[in-house]
Amino acid sequence: MNILEITIILLRYNNMGVVSLEIISKLNLNKKENKFYYFMVFIFFCVGIALGTYIVKYMRASDASDLTSYFSTFAQSIVKEPVNNKALLLNVLKKNLILLTVLITISFTVFGTPIILLLDLIKGFTLGYTFSFLISTFEGKGLWLALVATIPQNIIYIPCFIALSIVGIEFSSTKLKDKFFNKGKVNTIVERELIFKIGVFACIFIIGTFIEAYLCPNIIKFVVTNVYKVS
Repeated sequence: MNILEITIILLRYNNMGVVSLEIISKLNLNKKENKFYYFMVFIFFCVGIALGTYIVKYMRASDASDLTSYFSTFAQSIVKEPVNNKALLLNVLKKNLILLTVLITISFTVFGTPIILLLDLIKGFTLGYTFSFLISTFEGKGLWLALVATIPQNIIYIPCFIALSIVGIEFSSTKLKDKFFNKGKVNTIVERELIFKIGVFACIFIIGTFIEAYLCPNIIKFVVTNVYKVS
């Protein structure tokens, strides 16, 4: 290998490094102006979790009985019948794409911030409700079911959803500033960076759907079979 070939390889490696650094810098969410967005999203998400937990605690006995029966039937079916992962993937994709479409669409509007925060509240409520219900219904063993049913996919869902919410609020706020304070002028550089962030986090979010459709059912089946002794 001569000097020219080595130089070309080093230049290629350097260019890859520059591109990687550019991507990381564009995804940077630690700007000072974003701290308030972090705070709002975090508060609404945590309030949603608290509300979900509270609702389970004071749920009517008839509703709790219906849900318990549903989960018991689900636990038996997941052991006795093979999971149709493709059909499950389509359902999960459909559910998440609707959520992402709403979140991204309202990010392009001047009134997107309150709606995005409402979605954070609902997302937190769903997580808190599901986790709390499984633990309270199945008592000690419910912890395992709650963990395997909610944690794997939400390791990706929650950080991405929070990141998308922050970027969406930032984008919506930029639209608001452009319309009322910059006399309708659009900062195209800022908008391109925000659109790039939304695209990257949305793609990562989609990865969570494959975990939910292919990994979670097998883990749940293992827990139901070995912890709950359902066969």
